[in-house]
Amino acid sequence: MSLIKIIILGIIQGITEFFPVSSSGHLVLIQNLLGLKEPQLLVDVMLHLGTVLSLFVFLRKEIKDILLSLWQFCKKPSLKTRDLNMVLVLSLIVASIPTFFIGYFFSGLFESLFASPTAVSAALFITALFLFFTKFARQKKTNLPLHPLLIGVLQGIAIVPGFSRSGLTIGGALFLGWKREKAARFSFLLSIPVILGASVFQLQKTVISTQPWGIIIIGILAAALTGYFSLVFLTKIINKGKFFLFSFYLAAAAVLGFILTM
Repeated sequence: MSLIKIIILGIIQGITEFFPVSSSGHLVLIQNLLGLKEPQLLVDVMLHLGTVLSLFVFLRKEIKDILLSLWQFCKKPSLKTRDLNMVLVLSLIVASIPTFFIGYFFSGLFESLFASPTAVSAALFITALFLFFTKFARQKKTNLPLHPLLIGVLQGIAIVPGFSRSGLTIGGALFLGWKREKAARFSFLLSIPVILGASVFQLQKTVISTQPWGIIIIGILAAALTGYFSLVFLTKIINKGKFFLFSFYLAAAAVLGFILTM
């Protein structure tokens, strides 16, 4: 793989991982356009790790506060509702449980849908509708304990190609009445264990000793840098209540997909 190609893939990954447009579908499409007909498994995994790096930088304050709360909890175990960081940790754990089970038991079935452009196009269109109606979501003062579980289910469903993880989780939180900034931050934090877990799982399927690591590292940096600025831009869009605008892009992509499969 050439340097230019992996930089392009890194930029695409950095943008689509967080934008609600289904990153996996975009990577497959771009790889084919670049003439990479064989699956680039290790490259995909490394680029995903690049976006995790951008998350650590973007969420450095939240992650630092969470780690400090966990350290205090380990020294003196005591669950206090006023410790919002521990409440957040518990919410992330609860949200990760359905994602794990859905991914473990149904990943093979869902990933097989990659071979069906019609199914992917349908998922894109459903996501477009889902995002469009977030325009009418209203913020509420309180969040119910069941909410993280529902968001976790939505994240698990996003294994289906064409469904966007960030689109479903952020959109779902908005429908549940979460404040926009909280919905975005929770979705971003929730993606860290998911991306890391999926990456470790995929690494077991490839040989890493004979890879062009110099070029791959540049791709990782491209994904990380682009991912950071994507997070900044996306957060501004969400806070302005304009998250629904992504629905128009997804609808156009879905229509194009239907046309190409006719």
